[in-house]
Amino acid sequence: MPYFECQHFFNRLSACLFLGISLFFACQSSPDPDVVKPEKGDIETENRIETIARPLTPEETFEQLKQENPANILDNDFKTLQHLIASKTYLDFLRRNHPIEAQYQTYDAFWEIASAHPSRYMPFLEQALEKPDEEDAANTHLFAVHYRHVLTREYHGENRDEFQDELKKLMDGPGMNIGFKHFVDAERNVLNGLDLIFFTLELMLYVGETDRTDAVLAKELLDKHGEHDALIWLALEDPVLIGYILKDFTDVQVFQRWMAGEFHP
Repeated sequence: MPYFECQHFFNRLSACLFLGISLFFACQSSPDPDVVKPEKGDIETENRIETIARPLTPEETFEQLKQENPANILDNDFKTLQHLIASKTYLDFLRRNHPIEAQYQTYDAFWEIASAHPSRYMPFLEQALEKPDEEDAANTHLFAVHYRHVLTREYHGENRDEFQDELKKLMDGPGMNIGFKHFVDAERNVLNGLDLIFFTLELMLYVGETDRTDAVLAKELLDKHGEHDALIWLALEDPVLIGYILKDFTDVQVFQRWMAGEFHP
């Protein structure tokens, strides 16, 4: 009888040990109820969100703009090009690649800031003036915008004499500011008008060379990509130049001749 009782006791003990070991390993392999593993669908969703949030490359932006603007890029009055630079796709590209100011909302707002940035004029001014500053750059920009417009109107067959009144205003305003700051004869305390005129001529030559360089870039893109694609790439590579084109050119055929290099042999 004691033998059977012992045997019965050991059988129960073995069963308890087996059950305890089983429970221990079961707990070890069970997931923590507080940790929720993402399902496969959740992982795919996160990957899609990351893909969508990633900024477009210039090449991807080009393709997107091309899809959004399938019409002739040089239609009457540059309507398609105007639509392109006003699009969300293009403005997002500018904000990513040209974060020059707080969130500008329009292309015109971007252009007003970017075209007048001192860095665009300092290489020229550091050779033409002694210790130029941002005020000199701002005044020089006013002359540059005016003279670039005059050059473009000449391409349209207009006479530059028609723009003399505007030049006089610039000479009496920004020109005098530059003159009194840099070209005053210290001994006689008078403005050296010849030096100011010489500076103005240097500036005109500088703007003319800039226009020629821009036309060369446009022709290179034209030869490489064709007219439609070239204008989109030009908007991506030189967004300030696109502004000058749309502000100064009014005849699409004249612009095509400029882009082909006819005015800069």
